[in-house]
Amino acid sequence: MKPLLVYLHGLNSSSQSSKAIQTAEYVRDNQLDVELWIPDLPVFPSDIVQCLQSHLKKSLNLRDIYIIGSSLGGFLGTWLQRWLLDNGHRQKARLVLINPAVVPHERFEAFLGPQKNFHTGADWVMTEEYVAQLLLLEIEPPASPDNTLLMVQTGDETLDYRLAVEKYQQCRAMIQEGGSHAFEHFETMLPDVFDFLEQDFLTSV
Repeated sequence: MKPLLVYLHGLNSSSQSSKAIQTAEYVRDNQLDVELWIPDLPVFPSDIVQCLQSHLKKSLNLRDIYIIGSSLGGFLGTWLQRWLLDNGHRQKARLVLINPAVVPHERFEAFLGPQKNFHTGADWVMTEEYVAQLLLLEIEPPASPDNTLLMVQTGDETLDYRLAVEKYQQCRAMIQEGGSHAFEHFETMLPDVFDFLEQDFLTSV
């Protein structure tokens, strides 16, 4: 079976985020022989868990699974990598983190209340239950440091990049000066991302 690549977007984002689209275009333009899945994640963490588990159970120990997680998607990807390994996945489970959220359940206490998805315009409410569900997904330390790549920009105006550097200190890291939380010029970094992931990818003929 061809590898499965999962892209996890951040809070109040969607499958139509710029980095998700750039990733899909890179896979298409380079004719990578990989199945790409970019889900529109549910709002609440418990529903996200159910969505990911339901989709990935059929791939457990049958093919390599690769995860790219941006912001809150990085937090979720860290949990997902551990879940794969804890559930007997003996194939590769590589993870790329883009300006990942670290302990978001601590930060989000200050953002309880009405929220709006940037892409869909959907309204929802961040509750204490939402934060409690995030806490249950906290993974420390990363499950597989050798199979994890951290990418951060020091100009991240939303998250303190130093928290990610500390948490993922055993992982390979790309630390860029300046930039922003959106990770500026991400498209230029995709060759490096796939250099990390594609050791077993083959371009289709």
